[in-house]
Amino acid sequence: MDWKPKDWIEHSVFGVGRVREDRGDRIDVEFIKFGSKTILKIAQLKPAASPSPEFKFPADRHKSNTPRFKVERPPRRPPLDFNHLVACFTRCFPEGFEGRDFDAKERDYKVKAGSVLKDKLGKNAFEKLLREGHYYEVCEIAKHILRSTNLVHFMEKAKFVDGIENIANQERFANALYDLLYGSAEMEQRFMTFCDLLSEMGATFWTIATYYQFLASDGKWMFMKPSIMKRMADSLEVALNYKAEPNWLTYSKLQELSDRVELELHSRGLKPHSRIDVQGFIWASIWIEEGKHGNSE
Repeated sequence: MDWKPKDWIEHSVFGVGRVREDRGDRIDVEFIKFGSKTILKIAQLKPAASPSPEFKFPADRHKSNTPRFKVERPPRRPPLDFNHLVACFTRCFPEGFEGRDFDAKERDYKVKAGSVLKDKLGKNAFEKLLREGHYYEVCEIAKHILRSTNLVHFMEKAKFVDGIENIANQERFANALYDLLYGSAEMEQRFMTFCDLLSEMGATFWTIATYYQFLASDGKWMFMKPSIMKRMADSLEVALNYKAEPNWLTYSKLQELSDRVELELHSRGLKPHSRIDVQGFIWASIWIEEGKHGNSE
Protein backbone atom coordinates (compact mmCIF):
# COMPACT_ATOMS: atom_id res chain seq x y z
CA MET A 1 0.00 0.00 0.00
CA ASP A 2 1.23 3.51 -0.81
CA TRP A 3 1.37 6.05 1.99
CA LYS A 4 1.44 9.80 1.63
CA PRO A 5 2.99 12.44 3.92
CA LYS A 6 0.67 13.25 6.85
CA ASP A 7 -1.15 9.89 6.58
CA TRP A 8 -1.75 8.37 9.99
CA ILE A 9 -0.74 4.73 10.36
CA GLU A 10 -0.52 2.10 13.07
CA HIS A 11 2.52 -0.20 13.44
CA SER A 12 2.28 -3.51 15.32
CA VAL A 13 5.12 -2.51 17.68
CA PHE A 14 5.62 1.26 17.50
CA GLY A 15 1.92 2.13 17.64
CA VAL A 16 0.34 5.18 15.98
CA GLY A 17 2.38 7.64 13.95
CA ARG A 18 2.22 10.07 11.04
CA VAL A 19 4.05 9.57 7.74
CA ARG A 20 6.71 12.20 7.09
CA GLU A 21 8.23 11.05 3.79
CA ASP A 22 7.91 8.24 1.23
CA ARG A 23 11.31 6.78 0.25
CA GLY A 24 10.18 4.17 -2.24
CA ASP A 25 10.39 0.86 -0.37
CA ARG A 26 10.55 2.64 3.01
CA ILE A 27 8.75 5.45 4.79
CA ASP A 28 9.79 7.90 7.48
CA VAL A 29 7.27 7.95 10.31
CA GLU A 30 6.98 10.13 13.41
CA PHE A 31 5.51 7.85 16.06
CA ILE A 32 3.74 9.33 19.08
CA LYS A 33 5.59 7.20 21.64
CA PHE A 34 8.77 6.15 19.83
CA GLY A 35 9.76 9.22 17.80
CA SER A 36 11.14 9.13 14.25
CA LYS A 37 11.65 5.73 12.58
CA THR A 38 12.38 4.62 9.02
CA ILE A 39 10.54 1.38 8.29
CA LEU A 40 9.96 -0.86 5.29
CA LYS A 41 6.55 -0.67 3.66
CA ILE A 42 6.24 -4.43 4.02
CA ALA A 43 6.12 -4.00 7.79
CA GLN A 44 2.79 -4.66 9.52
CA LEU A 45 1.01 -1.36 8.93
CA LYS A 46 -2.61 -0.29 8.79
CA PRO A 47 -4.39 3.06 8.47
CA ALA A 48 -5.09 4.96 11.69
CA ALA A 49 -6.79 8.14 12.82
CA SER A 50 -5.22 11.19 14.42
CA PRO A 51 -5.36 10.99 18.24
CA SER A 52 -7.42 14.21 18.20
CA PRO A 53 -8.18 17.07 15.80
CA GLU A 54 -5.92 19.36 17.85
CA PHE A 55 -3.02 16.92 18.20
CA LYS A 56 0.43 18.31 17.41
CA PHE A 57 3.87 16.75 17.69
CA PRO A 58 6.38 18.68 19.80
CA ALA A 59 8.36 21.10 17.64
CA ASP A 60 11.61 19.45 18.69
CA ARG A 61 11.72 16.38 20.89
CA HIS A 62 15.36 16.97 21.67
CA LYS A 63 15.00 20.50 23.03
CA SER A 64 13.67 21.61 26.36
CA ASN A 65 12.80 25.00 27.78
CA THR A 66 14.36 23.92 31.05
CA PRO A 67 17.90 25.29 31.40
CA ARG A 68 20.50 22.58 31.77
CA PHE A 69 24.06 22.58 32.92
CA LYS A 70 26.53 22.10 30.12
CA VAL A 71 28.03 18.63 30.23
CA GLU A 72 31.57 18.35 28.95
CA ARG A 73 32.16 15.25 26.92
CA PRO A 74 35.49 13.47 27.19
CA PRO A 75 37.89 14.44 24.41
CA ARG A 76 37.80 12.22 21.35
CA ARG A 77 40.73 9.86 21.21
CA PRO A 78 43.19 10.64 18.42
CA PRO A 79 43.09 8.22 15.49
CA LEU A 80 45.40 5.26 15.63
CA ASP A 81 48.11 4.89 13.00
CA PHE A 82 47.50 1.83 10.80
CA ASN A 83 51.20 0.99 10.62
CA HIS A 84 51.31 1.04 14.41
CA LEU A 85 48.38 -1.40 14.51
CA VAL A 86 50.19 -3.73 12.10
CA ALA A 87 53.26 -3.56 14.34
CA CYS A 88 51.11 -4.42 17.39
CA PHE A 89 49.61 -7.37 15.52
CA THR A 90 52.92 -8.81 14.29
CA ARG A 91 54.49 -8.38 17.73
CA CYS A 92 51.79 -10.59 19.22
CA PHE A 93 51.51 -12.89 16.19
CA PRO A 94 55.03 -13.06 14.61
CA GLU A 95 53.87 -15.62 12.03
CA GLY A 96 50.91 -13.48 11.07
CA PHE A 97 47.89 -15.38 9.80
CA GLU A 98 49.94 -18.57 9.35
CA GLY A 99 50.76 -19.04 13.02
CA ARG A 100 49.10 -21.48 15.41
CA ASP A 101 48.55 -18.70 17.93
CA PHE A 102 46.36 -16.72 15.54
CA ASP A 103 44.44 -19.83 14.59
CA ALA A 104 43.82 -20.74 18.22
CA LYS A 105 42.94 -17.26 19.47
CA GLU A 106 41.22 -15.55 16.55
CA ARG A 107 40.24 -17.92 13.74
CA ASP A 108 39.36 -21.42 14.85
CA TYR A 109 36.25 -20.78 16.96
CA LYS A 110 34.71 -18.49 14.33
CA VAL A 111 35.33 -21.01 11.55
CA LYS A 112 33.79 -23.76 13.69
CA ALA A 113 30.71 -21.65 14.36
CA GLY A 114 30.42 -20.95 10.64
CA SER A 115 30.69 -24.68 9.88
CA VAL A 116 27.86 -25.47 12.30
CA LEU A 117 25.72 -22.78 10.68
CA LYS A 118 26.42 -24.12 7.18
CA ASP A 119 25.70 -27.68 8.31
CA LYS A 120 22.53 -27.15 10.32
CA LEU A 121 21.20 -24.04 8.54
CA GLY A 122 22.61 -24.54 5.07
CA LYS A 123 20.17 -23.70 2.29
CA ASN A 124 18.73 -27.20 1.78
CA ALA A 125 18.59 -28.05 5.49
CA PHE A 126 17.06 -24.66 6.27
CA GLU A 127 14.39 -25.06 3.59
CA LYS A 128 13.46 -28.48 4.98
CA LEU A 129 13.08 -27.05 8.50
CA LEU A 130 10.82 -24.28 7.18
CA ARG A 131 8.70 -26.67 5.07
CA GLU A 132 8.10 -28.85 8.11
CA GLY A 133 7.34 -25.88 10.35
CA HIS A 134 10.30 -26.45 12.69
CA TYR A 135 10.64 -22.78 13.59
CA TYR A 136 11.51 -23.51 17.22
CA GLU A 137 14.40 -25.72 16.07
CA VAL A 138 15.72 -22.94 13.83
CA CYS A 139 15.70 -20.59 16.81
CA GLU A 140 17.47 -23.14 19.00
CA ILE A 141 20.19 -23.61 16.39
CA ALA A 142 20.57 -19.83 16.03
CA LYS A 143 20.93 -19.49 19.81
CA HIS A 144 23.53 -22.26 19.96
CA ILE A 145 25.61 -20.68 17.20
CA LEU A 146 25.43 -17.26 18.84
CA ARG A 147 26.49 -18.65 22.21
CA SER A 148 29.39 -20.62 20.71
CA THR A 149 31.46 -17.44 20.18
CA ASN A 150 32.28 -14.38 22.25
CA LEU A 151 31.76 -11.92 19.40
CA VAL A 152 28.55 -10.51 20.90
CA HIS A 153 28.28 -8.94 24.37
CA PHE A 154 26.35 -11.11 26.83
CA MET A 155 23.69 -8.43 27.42
CA GLU A 156 22.98 -8.17 23.69
CA LYS A 157 22.84 -11.97 23.47
CA ALA A 158 20.35 -12.05 26.35
CA LYS A 159 17.97 -9.55 24.75
CA PHE A 160 18.11 -11.38 21.43
CA VAL A 161 17.47 -14.75 23.09
CA ASP A 162 14.50 -13.28 24.96
CA GLY A 163 13.10 -12.19 21.60
CA ILE A 164 13.36 -15.53 19.82
CA GLU A 165 12.16 -17.51 22.83
CA ASN A 166 8.86 -15.67 22.44
CA ILE A 167 6.80 -18.13 20.43
CA ALA A 168 5.08 -15.26 18.60
CA ASN A 169 8.43 -14.31 17.01
CA GLN A 170 9.77 -17.74 16.06
CA GLU A 171 8.19 -18.25 12.64
CA ARG A 172 8.96 -14.67 11.60
CA PHE A 173 12.55 -14.93 12.79
CA ALA A 174 13.12 -18.24 11.01
CA ASN A 175 11.83 -16.83 7.72
CA ALA A 176 13.70 -13.53 8.10
CA LEU A 177 16.98 -15.33 8.83
CA TYR A 178 16.49 -17.60 5.79
CA ASP A 179 15.80 -14.59 3.58
CA LEU A 180 18.83 -12.76 4.97
CA LEU A 181 21.15 -15.67 4.17
CA TYR A 182 19.61 -17.09 1.00
CA GLY A 183 16.87 -14.77 -0.28
CA SER A 184 16.72 -13.61 -3.90
CA ALA A 185 16.12 -9.91 -3.18
CA GLU A 186 18.94 -7.38 -3.06
CA MET A 187 20.97 -7.53 0.15
CA GLU A 188 19.83 -4.05 1.17
CA GLN A 189 16.20 -5.16 1.37
CA ARG A 190 17.07 -8.45 3.08
CA PHE A 191 19.29 -6.71 5.63
CA MET A 192 16.79 -3.98 6.46
CA THR A 193 13.92 -6.48 6.76
CA PHE A 194 15.99 -8.47 9.25
CA CYS A 195 16.85 -5.29 11.16
CA ASP A 196 13.18 -4.29 11.31
CA LEU A 197 12.34 -7.63 12.90
CA LEU A 198 15.17 -7.26 15.42
CA SER A 199 13.76 -3.85 16.30
CA GLU A 200 10.34 -5.33 16.94
CA MET A 201 11.98 -8.00 19.11
CA GLY A 202 13.87 -5.38 21.15
CA ALA A 203 17.27 -6.58 19.92
CA THR A 204 18.39 -3.91 17.45
CA PHE A 205 22.14 -4.32 17.79
CA TRP A 206 24.77 -4.08 15.09
CA THR A 207 26.38 -7.24 16.42
CA ILE A 208 23.20 -9.33 16.06
CA ALA A 209 22.27 -7.73 12.72
CA THR A 210 25.62 -8.71 11.17
CA TYR A 211 26.54 -11.93 13.02
CA TYR A 212 24.94 -14.69 10.96
CA GLN A 213 25.83 -13.50 7.47
CA PHE A 214 29.39 -12.87 8.69
CA LEU A 215 29.77 -16.54 9.61
CA ALA A 216 27.78 -17.87 6.64
CA SER A 217 29.91 -15.92 4.13
CA ASP A 218 33.32 -16.60 5.75
CA GLY A 219 33.46 -12.93 6.60
CA LYS A 220 32.63 -11.60 3.12
CA TRP A 221 29.83 -9.67 4.83
CA MET A 222 31.77 -8.10 7.68
CA PHE A 223 30.75 -8.27 11.33
CA MET A 224 30.15 -4.91 13.02
CA LYS A 225 31.57 -4.29 16.48
CA PRO A 226 31.00 -0.52 16.50
CA SER A 227 33.70 0.67 18.92
CA ILE A 228 36.40 -1.33 17.15
CA MET A 229 35.31 -0.59 13.59
CA LYS A 230 35.09 3.15 14.25
CA ARG A 231 38.69 3.19 15.45
CA MET A 232 39.88 1.15 12.46
CA ALA A 233 38.03 3.47 10.07
CA ASP A 234 39.72 6.47 11.70
CA SER A 235 43.15 4.87 11.32
CA LEU A 236 42.66 4.66 7.53
CA GLU A 237 40.64 7.87 7.21
CA VAL A 238 37.66 5.94 5.88
CA ALA A 239 34.23 7.52 6.37
CA LEU A 240 32.13 4.86 8.09
CA ASN A 241 29.04 7.10 8.31
CA TYR A 242 28.27 5.39 11.58
CA LYS A 243 24.78 5.51 13.10
CA ALA A 244 23.86 3.62 16.25
CA GLU A 245 20.78 2.02 14.65
CA PRO A 246 21.69 -0.56 11.99
CA ASN A 247 21.24 0.91 8.50
CA TRP A 248 22.28 0.11 4.97
CA LEU A 249 24.60 3.07 4.38
CA THR A 250 26.80 2.27 7.38
CA TYR A 251 26.72 -1.44 6.55
CA SER A 252 27.84 -0.82 2.97
CA LYS A 253 30.61 1.50 4.22
CA LEU A 254 31.71 -1.28 6.57
CA GLN A 255 32.26 -3.51 3.54
CA GLU A 256 34.36 -0.77 1.93
CA LEU A 257 36.43 -0.52 5.10
CA SER A 258 36.98 -4.30 5.03
CA ASP A 259 38.15 -4.09 1.41
CA ARG A 260 40.60 -1.37 2.37
CA VAL A 261 41.97 -3.22 5.39
CA GLU A 262 42.51 -6.38 3.34
CA LEU A 263 44.29 -4.40 0.63
CA GLU A 264 46.56 -2.70 3.18
CA LEU A 265 47.41 -6.04 4.78
CA HIS A 266 48.37 -7.58 1.44
CA SER A 267 50.57 -4.58 0.65
CA ARG A 268 52.49 -5.30 3.88
CA GLY A 269 52.97 -8.99 3.16
CA LEU A 270 50.17 -10.22 5.43
CA LYS A 271 47.76 -12.56 3.63
CA PRO A 272 44.49 -13.32 5.44
CA HIS A 273 42.86 -16.62 4.49
CA SER A 274 39.41 -15.04 4.48
CA ARG A 275 37.57 -12.01 5.76
CA ILE A 276 37.26 -13.84 9.06
CA ASP A 277 41.01 -13.24 9.38
CA VAL A 278 40.51 -9.58 8.43
CA GLN A 279 38.03 -9.23 11.30
CA GLY A 280 40.49 -11.04 13.56
CA PHE A 281 43.23 -8.57 12.63
CA ILE A 282 40.99 -5.56 13.25
CA TRP A 283 39.88 -6.84 16.62
CA ALA A 284 43.25 -8.11 17.81
CA SER A 285 45.40 -5.20 16.66
CA ILE A 286 43.27 -2.58 18.41
CA TRP A 287 42.93 -4.57 21.61
CA ILE A 288 46.65 -5.30 21.65
CA GLU A 289 47.29 -1.56 21.28
CA GLU A 290 44.91 -0.88 24.16
CA GLY A 291 46.43 -3.62 26.34
CA LYS A 292 43.19 -5.62 26.43
CA HIS A 293 43.93 -8.54 24.13
CA GLY A 294 42.96 -11.84 25.65
CA ASN A 295 39.82 -10.45 27.27
CA SER A 296 36.36 -11.55 26.16
CA GLU A 297 35.05 -9.91 23.01
